[in-house]
Order: sequence, then structure tokens, then C-alpha cells
Amino acid sequence: MTVTGRYLTPNGDALTGTVVFRAPSLLTHSESDVILGGPITAQLDADGRIKAVLPATDSPGMNPAKWTYNVTEQLSGIPVNRTYEIALPAAQKAVDLADIAPVDPEAPHYVAVPGPAGPPGAPGPAGPAGAPGVVQKVNGRSTPDITLTADDVQAVPAASAGRPGGVAVLDASGKVPAAQLPPGAVSPVVSVNKKAGEVSLNAADVGALDQAAADLRYVRPENLPVTSVNDQKGAVKLTAQMIGAAPANGTVLLTGPQTIEGTKVFTSPPFSTAAPSNPHHLTRKEYVDSVAVPGIWGPADLGFKAWTFDPATASTSTTPGTKDNPQSAQYCSTGNVYLMGVVFRAPTDVQKVAFYVHGYAGNTLGAASYAGLYDATGNRVAVTQSLKDIFPTVHEGDTVAIPLAEPRTVQPGPYWVAIVLNGPAARTDGPGFAAGANFGLRPSCSARMPGAFVRHGRLPATGQTSLPASFDPSTVIDDANAIWAAVA
Repeated sequence: MTVTGRYLTPNGDALTGTVVFRAPSLLTHSESDVILGGPITAQLDADGRIKAVLPATDSPGMNPAKWTYNVTEQLSGIPVNRTYEIALPAAQKAVDLADIAPVDPEAPHYVAVPGPAGPPGAPGPAGPAGAPGVVQKVNGRSTPDITLTADDVQAVPAASAGRPGGVAVLDASGKVPAAQLPPGAVSPVVSVNKKAGEVSLNAADVGALDQAAADLRYVRPENLPVTSVNDQKGAVKLTAQMIGAAPANGTVLLTGPQTIEGTKVFTSPPFSTAAPSNPHHLTRKEYVDSVAVPGIWGPADLGFKAWTFDPATASTSTTPGTKDNPQSAQYCSTGNVYLMGVVFRAPTDVQKVAFYVHGYAGNTLGAASYAGLYDATGNRVAVTQSLKDIFPTVHEGDTVAIPLAEPRTVQPGPYWVAIVLNGPAARTDGPGFAAGANFGLRPSCSARMPGAFVRHGRLPATGQTSLPASFDPSTVIDDANAIWAAVA
């Protein structure tokens, strides 16, 4: 059962402390096979209240069978705290300590037991009757004496019922009596189509076709499968635009002969897999490329995608060049960025740059040696890893293809293959590259119109240890070193 209580000072402030409930030293409940013991302490809350849920003192199966709680109040500021005994019968589900605690702590010892609820009290006297309500306003009128007319309640005056200028009154059958109808308003039917009595007419009687004759002469609506064409009815004449089609003279036929006039602009180039068989046929670039220079070697014939020039026209000597013998291998000065022009005629996937080396003793390049690719604006579009160990020892000549750090797809236009070498103690210690047969003091490989792309050149800065991210194309210096380079 639930035990509650509240402790306040005389001025209403909440007391603090605890209330301790103690059963006999041990209680045995045989049916539950449990032994109970120890105090139950209820702490006063901020309002001075306690609440404890305790076993009833007469719970069946408890040993001893009947017992009491010892209640000890431990309140702060109270000079004498009470200790008393209470019984909590199971029939009483809840009790408040204020109803059963002794008032005088010195009173003789007794056991407090919650008593039964008292009988209900007698009902109090009835209150006085209220004043009757009064009508304040009727149909918007609030005068002491109100008289309403038929118009006030939107009714027909009784004097107008069944009178001229009034309203008709229905008889017992729910009809307007003939006496209330104007003269001549009622004209009984004497005959129908010259027939009297209970008349039944057919189609012939009214000059009409019966269903069978009508079916032979006219089409019934349910037998008409088409009721409209493109939301149009009647004599419909459709055009190509009305059905979402192109006019016959404004389309290209997929098959058959046709003459197409005027200038046509294609957002995508026309595509054909067949080679032309007539001088007036459209043709494919692949076909044009294959017949543009018949009998001449091109880069693709030797596995390349572009090169600076046909390597068959390069110098073949491996000795240093002189004024009298300019046809020798080209050695690169350390720290100089050399540029070799190549041209792409179509978007091209580039994975490698390639050089031909006439001779190389090997192991002379430093880590600050690189090759790469620049576009015509001077922006670097690709670069290789270090060339330190790329070039093998060469005695008879060899093509060296160097992978780019990342493959690139380049758009049509002129580009430069670039190279910078560092490390050889002497210029001729490095790789000896194939160069144009006419390179030297005054090479024709430098021929170009003023301001045009520099086919063979170098950057003005020296002592470079890497390929710059970009450069100004107007600063490129025409160079006599026509080194052969290619991309693959």
C-alpha cells in the first residue's frame, strides 16, 4: 500500500529530513520463499512531502502473521522527533501519516491504524432561482410592443391566398383548382393526329421512319468508328505539320534518288563507312589521308602519331659537327630547353614521346632531365618522369620511346616536343640525337613567315632543371638544332 505525508513549518515552509519505516527484524513470506528485513527510508522532497510503497502488515502468508511498522521521524529543526507504531491493513490501499500519527509524542503507547471513510454529509440547501429571461429583440425590433406582419417574416398574407394578384392554393389532390386559373388557360385535348380517346402513335402517324427504315437510310452513331480527326470534324484535310511530320520536299530520304538544294550546315560531320567511287562523292578524312601523299612514308606507317620530319632525312654521323661537316648527331647543352615542332590534324591520344639516339655511353644524365609536350600557347600539357635512366647505352643507334607521366588527348594544331638535360660533364657525354640533314649554322629548317610557329627553337633561359609549366611563345628563339622527335 502507499503511505504519504507532508511536513511544513507553521509559516508554510517545507521541513527537511527523513521518515524511517522499520518492520520486525525479519519477515518471512513462505509462499514466495523470501525473507524481508531492514528499514525503508523516505526522504522529504522540496515541498516537504514523502511517499513510500510498503507491504501491508496483514499480507497473507507473512510470518509473523500480524505485525506493525515502527515509524521514526528524523526532521531537522524539531526538538523532539516522534517514534510510533502503525498497522497498514491491506484493505486500505493508501493512507496519509497526518491521519494516523499521534499528536502527543508523550501519549501512552498505541498502534495507529487508518480508519474507514466516514459517511457522506447531508446536501446543502438549494440556491435561489434565477430571474426568467426576457426577449431582447424580434426580427430586428426591440420596442416594448412588437407586432409582426407577413412581410416581416417573408410570408404571403392570408388575404392573398387564392385571390387575383396573390398566390394560388393547392387543392386536396395537390393541384391548382381550375377556378384559380385565368380564363382560357385550360384547353383540354380533344384529339391527337385526328385520333380521339386513348391515342397511341407510331412513326408513320407522325411522318417519321421506323428504326429498320432509318438503319437502311442512315448510319447509326454507334456504327461510326471515326468521330473526329486530330480534334477536327467535318471534311478534314490534314497537312504534314498537323500530324507532326515534315513536308515531303523538306526531308532527306533514307533510300532512293533525291536532289538537295541550298547550303546545308551540319552540327555533326556527315559519316560514311564507304569510300567514294565518283569524283563528286563526299569522302572520309581517313580516305583523304590515305591518298593525299601516295607513296610517301607517314608517321603512322612507322608506328608514330606525329613527328618533326621524316627521320630518313636526318643526319647519320655520330661525330661532333664542324663547319665543313655539319651533318652530325646533335648533343644538347645542359640546362637548355629545346623545342621540336609537331602537328596534329585531328584529336589524338598521346602516351609517349620518342627520340632517335645515334650513340650514348650511358649513365651520364642527372635526375633533373625531362621531356614533355607544349601547345602553341606555351602551356605544358604533358611531361615525363625523370630521364636519368631512360636512355640505354647505344653504339649502333636506337629509337627511345619515353612514357608520359599521364597520357593526354590533344586537339588539332601545332605543338612542341620539349627536352631539358642535366648531368653530362661535357656536352658530348650525353645522348647524340638524330637531327635534320641541313642543321648547322644556317639551316633551312628555320624557314617561316614572321610571327609564324617556330618549328625548331629553344627557350632563352639557361640553367633550367625542369620544364616550366608555361612560357611566352614570343620569346622562343629560332634554333639551328633540328632534333628529330615524335609522339606515339
